Amino acid sequence: MQHTITDLLDLAVDDPTELTAEQLSAEFTQAEKAFITTFLADTLAGLVDINADNCTDPAEEYFMRLQDCTEVIENLQMLYNTAQHEPAVFNFTIEQAGAALCSYDTEYRDSITEQFAYACVEHAYKHIPARSNFLHLPARIFAAY
Repeated sequence: MQHTITDLLDLAVDDPTELTAEQLSAEFTQAEKAFITTFLADTLAGLVDINADNCTDPAEEYFMRLQDCTEVIENLQMLYNTAQHEPAVFNFTIEQAGAALCSYDTEYRDSITEQFAYACVEHAYKHIPARSNFLHLPARIFAAY
């Protein structure tokens, strides 16, 4: 049976009240932290592309996502500042991850959290059952924020 990612998005749990106590208290793993930093870096790359296209298109007068890009940079830097070199680990908390994903001042907040839930489902689907915890990662992060 073929599934589309739209169907799979229904599998993501983004409402913390739907989590079991065990899911809500699950360990915040290095794999999840690496996933979050990669997600933010990929998001940043997309926003940079949008801004680069805007400044090279003579028909455009304004940057479209400049503020969002700046906020993603700041959030990614905040997470990276927690890095430890030996052993190589990120030490940011789930609350800091929540701030990095949910603290945007514009309508971009809804967009980035939806994109994150989508990315979590896509990642979980590629690695089921080993990464099935990614299906409830959005809810854990949103609850911590």
